[in-house]
Amino acid sequence: MSSVIARFFPATALLVAVLLCTGLRAQEPLTQSVVERMIQPRDPAVEQTILRAQRSPADLGQSISALTRMGQFEGVEQLLSSIEGRKFNEQQKIEVAEQITGAERLRIVDNENISPQSVVALDGLFDLHRKNLISPARLAQAVDLLTQQDADQTLPAIRTLFSGGEASTAALVHAIVTTTDASKRDKWLRAMIQIDEQSGVEALRRVALYGTEAARTGALTALIRLSPGANIATSPSMTEILTALYRRSGTANDPSADNAASLAASVFKNSGRRPSRAAVIELLRAQLAQDTRLANLSARGFGRAEVWVMNPELDGVKAQRMPDWMLRFRDAADAAARLVAIGDDDVRSVTAQLSAMIAYTVVADPDWGSTDQVAAFRRDSLSPALATMDDMSAAEFILDALSIASESDNDPAMLGWLRLISPQADISSMSWLVSSGTDVSPLVMAVDNASPQIRYEAAAAIARLAPSQPYAGSNRVLDRWEQMSLLTSRATAIVLENRPEVVAELELLINQAGLAAQFVSSVAGLQAVAAEGEDMRLILSKRQPTDASAIEMIDVVRRIRVARDVPIVIYSDPPPQVVTLAEPEEDLSGLNEAELQAHADAEAIKRDRFGVLGGLDNVKGVVHRDLLYGDLDVDHTAGEPLDLSWAGERRWGDESLRAGLISELVRPRSIAGLYDVLRDSRSRQHLPPLSPIDRSRYRQIAEQALAL
Repeated sequence: MSSVIARFFPATALLVAVLLCTGLRAQEPLTQSVVERMIQPRDPAVEQTILRAQRSPADLGQSISALTRMGQFEGVEQLLSSIEGRKFNEQQKIEVAEQITGAERLRIVDNENISPQSVVALDGLFDLHRKNLISPARLAQAVDLLTQQDADQTLPAIRTLFSGGEASTAALVHAIVTTTDASKRDKWLRAMIQIDEQSGVEALRRVALYGTEAARTGALTALIRLSPGANIATSPSMTEILTALYRRSGTANDPSADNAASLAASVFKNSGRRPSRAAVIELLRAQLAQDTRLANLSARGFGRAEVWVMNPELDGVKAQRMPDWMLRFRDAADAAARLVAIGDDDVRSVTAQLSAMIAYTVVADPDWGSTDQVAAFRRDSLSPALATMDDMSAAEFILDALSIASESDNDPAMLGWLRLISPQADISSMSWLVSSGTDVSPLVMAVDNASPQIRYEAAAAIARLAPSQPYAGSNRVLDRWEQMSLLTSRATAIVLENRPEVVAELELLINQAGLAAQFVSSVAGLQAVAAEGEDMRLILSKRQPTDASAIEMIDVVRRIRVARDVPIVIYSDPPPQVVTLAEPEEDLSGLNEAELQAHADAEAIKRDRFGVLGGLDNVKGVVHRDLLYGDLDVDHTAGEPLDLSWAGERRWGDESLRAGLISELVRPRSIAGLYDVLRDSRSRQHLPPLSPIDRSRYRQIAEQALAL
C-alpha cells in the first residue's frame, strides 16, 4: 500500500503545483487592481479631451464641461487648477465660463475630488460671466442694435438682452423714457414685453411717479401706448395717468408738466368722462388709507422680492432685493407721493402722507435719525407741508401725527416722528409737553407705549428738550428715566412660578434664549413687575396661579399698557409617568362549591362608584337605567379645560396684532419649545428688537437726564 502511494506522489505534486499556479493567475487581477489603476493609462477619450483644452479658452471650457458629463472629475480638477497659470485676461475667462452650464457647476462644486482652490477659481469665472451679462455698455449696445433693419444685427442683440435678465429690462426702460422717437420706442416696448412685460410696466410706473419731468413724460407715453383704446380704463397704469392729469407744477412755466398733463387729458378726450380733481384726490386718499392699513397688518416673514428703485439720475431704474413685508410700507409711501404730487393740502391728509413716508424711511433704515437726515426731512417734506397750513406750528403738526400713528399702531411712523423732536430756537420746549384741555401731551403718553423702542425714544426726546417747568405726566417720565437707567445688556422674561425645581429648570431655559429671567410667585407680583415697563420679550406662567385663574392673569397683563403686546405662554406640567401593574387574578380553582358560593355572595354586597350593590351592570330588570339613575356613566371630573389661546385672541386680538399672542403648551424642556412663540412674536413687529448698543445708549441718556 505504501508503494502505491510512493508511486503516485510525483504526479500528485505536479498536479498541486499546476493548480496553485492557475489559482494565482486567477487571483492576480484582484490583488493588483489598485496598483494597475495607478499606473494604467487614462481613457483615450479623456486624454484627447484634456489635450483639446490647450487650444483656446473656449476649448478649455468645453473640455471642463465634457469631463463633468463623463464623471472624470480628476481631469476637471487638473484643468481648473491650471487656470491660474494660463494668465487669462477677463475676456478669456468669460469665454471659459460661457461653455459651462449651471448644473455642471453644481456637480463640480459638490464633488469631493475638487479642491477648494479650484472651487474659488470656478466661482471667479462665473462672477466675471455674470458681470459681463449685465454690463451697461454691452446692454446699451444691444438696445441700439434693436433699431437696425438688418436681422443679422438684431438677432444677436435680442439674445444679448434675453441673457441680461432684469438689467436688460432696466436698460430698455431707460431708452424708452428718454427717447422722443415713436418708432424706436415701439421697438423697445415690444422687446420689453417679450422679456418681462409685468416687470417692465412696474418700472415704467415708478419712473412716471418719481422720475424727472422729461422722464415722466416718456414713461407716461409708454404706459398709454401699452394700454390703448378701451383697455385704458382697467389698466393698472390708470393711477399714474390720473396723477399726471392733476400733478402740481414745480415752477410757474413748466412745459414738461404741461406736456404730461395734456398727454393724460388726451386719454379721456374720446370717452368724455374725465374725472374731477376732487374725485381723483378721494380715490388716492382711499388708496393711501388701504395701503397704510395693509402695512400695519403685515407680518414680517422670510420672503424677499426683486423690486425697482430709481437710479441717481431719476431717468431709469435698477433692481434691488427687499423683504416682502417692507413692500407694504413702500406701497403706502408711493400712494402718499401721488397725493403730494397732486397737491392735496388737507391737514389730516398731509399728516397721513408724511406718516407713510417717514414710516417707510424708518422701516428701510431703522437707524435713521441722524442730524443730517432729520434736517433733510424737515427741508424736503415737513417745511413744504407746513407752508400750506395757516397758523400751525411744527410742534402741533408732529404731535398730531404722533397721536394718529399711536391710534393705528404704526410703530415705524411713531419712531420717525419722535426722532424729529428736538429743541428749536423758535419753539418753546414746553409746547411739546403741554397739551390743550385735560389731555396729556401725545409725547408724554408715548413713554408708556406698548413698544419698548417707542417708550424709550419718547423718554429720550423729552430728555433732549430738557424741560424746566412742571407738566402733566412728569412723574411718569421720571419713572421711565429711572427704569431706563437700570437697563442691562439683556431683555427680560417674566416667569410666574414658585416651585424651586421648576424655577431652576426654567431659569436655565430662559438663559439659553438670551434673556434675563425675573421670577414672581403670584399674579399680583406679575402685575407689579410688568407695569415697570422693562424691555419684556416673554411672559411664562403656570396654568394655575395661586391667587387667580389663568384667564384672569391674561386680563390683568393685557390691561397694562406697556405689557399689552408681550407674548404670553401658559404651560402645564407634563403628565406623570405612572407605571400601572396589572392586578393578579384571584385563583379560584382550589375552592369547592360552598367556598365559591361564599365568594360570590361577598362580591355581590360590594358597592360600585355609583353606590349600587354588586355594580350597576349586574342589576337585573333595568331597561332604561338612565331614566332611573341619570347619566351615571359620564365622568364629569375629566372635563375639557378652557382653551386659553382662543380666549386670549377673542378677548384681545382686536386691541393689537401682537396682543392676541397667547400660547398654551406643556412646560418646555428646551429652547426649541419656545421657538414658535418667539418667532411669531418677532414676525408681528415692524421694528427690530433693542440691541445691547441701543440699551446702553438709552441708559446713558436716562442717567444724564436724571443728573440734571
